[in-house]
Amino acid sequence: MRHEAKKIAQIVSEILTLFLLNGAENIDIKVNTKVSPNEQNTEIIIIQYECEYEEEFIQKMKYNLNTQRQYEIEGYYWQLVGEDDSGDELHLVGAMVDKANVTKIGKELHIQLFRKA
Repeated sequence: MRHEAKKIAQIVSEILTLFLLNGAENIDIKVNTKVSPNEQNTEIIIIQYECEYEEEFIQKMKYNLNTQRQYEIEGYYWQLVGEDDSGDELHLVGAMVDKANVTKIGKELHIQLFRKA
């Protein structure tokens, strides 16, 4: 489970870095983890307030976060997340999550990520 905690932290860090590099000033992050004897499920909720991203940027984010999860190479990917200062490694995050919802409600950008360990 130690590696799983680090993977969750890297996912959160990558999205937070992207937002901060794009001028975000008010961000909420919530991580819900449910552990059972057989599995661990994690939901990550990130809300950026006063979001002024263009629709094209949001659609690109949605596309990259919904890259099909790639279990077979995840062990390699999670160590790469955060290595590039460009903040544009969402395709790596997308390869580490099972599902992503990205919605803009007024001036709030909501990102909801689901991951099964």
